[in-house]
Amino acid sequence: DIVGGIRDTGDYGLYFTIGNVSNAVGLLSSKLTFWGVPADSSHNGERGETCISPLPCTGGGQTSSAPHRTFLTNPTVCGPPLTTRLAVDSYQDPGHEVTTSDTTPTGATGCGSVPFAPSISVQPDTTQHDSPTGVNVDLHVPQADDPNVLGTSHVKDVAVTLPPGLTIDPSAANGLDACNDDQIGIGTANPITCPAASKIGTASIATPLLPDSLTGSVYLGRPQASNPYRVFLAVSRPGVQVRLAGRVTPDPATGQLTAVFADNPQVPFSDFVLHFSGGDNATLANPLACGAATTTTSLTPYSGNPAAAPSSAYTVDADGHGAACPATPFVLGFSAGTASRQAGATTPFTLNVARADGQQYLSKILIQQPRGLLGMLSSVPLCPEAQAAAGTCPSASHVGGATVAAGAGGAPFKLSGSVFLTGPHAGAPFGLSIVIRAVAGPFDLGTVVVRAGIRVDPGDAHLTIDSDPLPAILQGIPLRLRTVTVAIDRSGFIFNPSSCDALAVAGTLTSTTGAVQQVSSPFQATGCDKLRFAPQITATTTGNPTSRTGASLSVTLTVPSGNANVKSVAVALPKQLTARGTTVRQSCAEATFKADPKTCPPASLVGSDVAATPVTGGTLGGPVYLVSHQGALPTLEALLQGDGISVGLSGAITFAPTLTSTFASVPDVPISTFKLDLPKGPHSALSALGNLCTSPLVMPTTITGHNGGRLSQKTPISVPDCGVKILSASVRRHTATLRVQIPVPGTLRARGSGLHTVHRAIKRPVIATVKVPLSRSGRRHLAQRRRGHHRLVLRISLKLTAAKGGPKLAGASTAAKRVVFVR
Repeated sequence: DIVGGIRDTGDYGLYFTIGNVSNAVGLLSSKLTFWGVPADSSHNGERGETCISPLPCTGGGQTSSAPHRTFLTNPTVCGPPLTTRLAVDSYQDPGHEVTTSDTTPTGATGCGSVPFAPSISVQPDTTQHDSPTGVNVDLHVPQADDPNVLGTSHVKDVAVTLPPGLTIDPSAANGLDACNDDQIGIGTANPITCPAASKIGTASIATPLLPDSLTGSVYLGRPQASNPYRVFLAVSRPGVQVRLAGRVTPDPATGQLTAVFADNPQVPFSDFVLHFSGGDNATLANPLACGAATTTTSLTPYSGNPAAAPSSAYTVDADGHGAACPATPFVLGFSAGTASRQAGATTPFTLNVARADGQQYLSKILIQQPRGLLGMLSSVPLCPEAQAAAGTCPSASHVGGATVAAGAGGAPFKLSGSVFLTGPHAGAPFGLSIVIRAVAGPFDLGTVVVRAGIRVDPGDAHLTIDSDPLPAILQGIPLRLRTVTVAIDRSGFIFNPSSCDALAVAGTLTSTTGAVQQVSSPFQATGCDKLRFAPQITATTTGNPTSRTGASLSVTLTVPSGNANVKSVAVALPKQLTARGTTVRQSCAEATFKADPKTCPPASLVGSDVAATPVTGGTLGGPVYLVSHQGALPTLEALLQGDGISVGLSGAITFAPTLTSTFASVPDVPISTFKLDLPKGPHSALSALGNLCTSPLVMPTTITGHNGGRLSQKTPISVPDCGVKILSASVRRHTATLRVQIPVPGTLRARGSGLHTVHRAIKRPVIATVKVPLSRSGRRHLAQRRRGHHRLVLRISLKLTAAKGGPKLAGASTAAKRVVFVR
């Protein structure tokens, strides 16, 4: 018996086994000849009684009429000598083979004439753009059956570069596994034990050596550090198997794929067919752009002749049925909002951006939060920059989570991670570090860190969150992002506005090609009527203004915890306080102030402010400027700065009927205390008319809350340095007349040695005239003055006792003055 086969665990050469040799006689020699073309007439005399034709045998020298087909061909690689090996086993010593070999002086020749004209067809299951697709690859090598024609060169190396945009689909990672080297067993006859989840397609090889094709599967190979994308191919038929390993290399910038099968067996084949599975978890996805999609190749023959470069193309269309594609749109879904809408309540906040297949890819997200929707920054330790950039922030900085879905089709692959609050980023005072560990099936694509800056608007303090560009490709796999979800859910961190106005979470989405989409999601808090609104305001001034130093005013606003935030404050100053004309004329020009307040004239800097807020846990403060506007009255501009935040409060000024200042747009931000200080000085904002200690100073005040609450009151302005003061004194005969400053209602007592004691009931602040006459003893002492010593100097003491239930005396309650009586 002669049994032939292929060395399919080695070099895929032929072998023949002659078994059951008779041991009845001793075999001295044997000659075996294989005809290259068995039906050739040159072998007719050698056929004997062996009939290979349907005609009846007629004895020796039977003539064959069988088709002239090739049985054996020379190698298609020239140069190396050819070696044939023989192994013989004996009946007497079985299992101990004797081997011998015979090597030709030279190998095959004439390789330059060996033809090589392969072609390739690469066609997807669907031509619809940006959709998952199965792909059929058919490498065809024409094989000559005519023994009078040179056979085709065997294929040594295959390199196939798929069309730009036909890339690995992240959706394929769902449930994906990989096959390791032991499981595929290349170079062995071991059973294949690759996991079913590692199968990514089917394969078949048609060869003229066999009557039917070898069929099998394509598996994803276990990633290696230097070769992450491996492909195993295993096909077989009874008695023959082929196991190959291929390498797939994506372009790191575009994801374009090149697959290489190198050093293939020197065996002829007519068709090498691969089919990569389709469906929602297909390995590949079509390009986003419509138009021609061309596959290129480099196919190297064993003959040493130049590589062939056949190509194949198909047309990517809009619907898989040839429809033309319009310009690629960029219209993404957007939603954002809080879990609870109760005004002032703490609540999680969630943002979601969704992209359908066929849309341009998402690159950047910029979010404009509605005013008043803020985070309690003081409750979270900020992650340092180095850790934020590396994705190693501590858990104390954790504020929420993020989930992304990537890949074409109905089942994109999802990954989740964490969101951390950081210090300054990209010029913003605060930031976010969004950290996602990208493990997709058997692939570890590393840790992805996306940063975002958080800015505070200087006008209404709303937050702007501006992301860095989102990753578009990881280790050669275009992500085709489908959804991005960020949930800020740290307990007690995000809180709603205290306003129930109709607002919106606005955003700007940017594609990888620069297209921009403006998006908006309605937002409106509820339950504003449940918020208390009971702010308190106090004011003080000094009681000794002068024309040189002007007057001062200090106003303090206090808002209890849990109250609605203040929206506006309007105060009308008493007629005794008015604007200082010399300072108003030196106001800072609006353009100069907007460019840089520090360049304003020194005289326009009229005060300072400081605010305490639980949001940052500290204070914000800064200068206060008087700013002029063309064709309008000046404004009082108060800057609140600190922790990288700068917010401006603008107060409009009117002069009728009295000086009124209105801060109409206070940000919807919790402020526990706010103090505005306009001091005296050469450039004071205010001047005084008359004595501020002798009449009540009342400041009509209206405070409104963002929840619609309103408080109107007449705020008294206290004058801490006002007390009893003797402004002047004169003597006429036996009576001293005093002009006395009396700041509060009460009882005034004047007394002194040699003087009558005088009591006066004072019903209101006033400059009173008090007459204090000499007593009988005083007049007697004056009359006894000798010549030349006719003056009597006496000390008058005043004491004011404030009336019960009335205003308290802020300054001194006593005063004294020496007066001179003349005889």
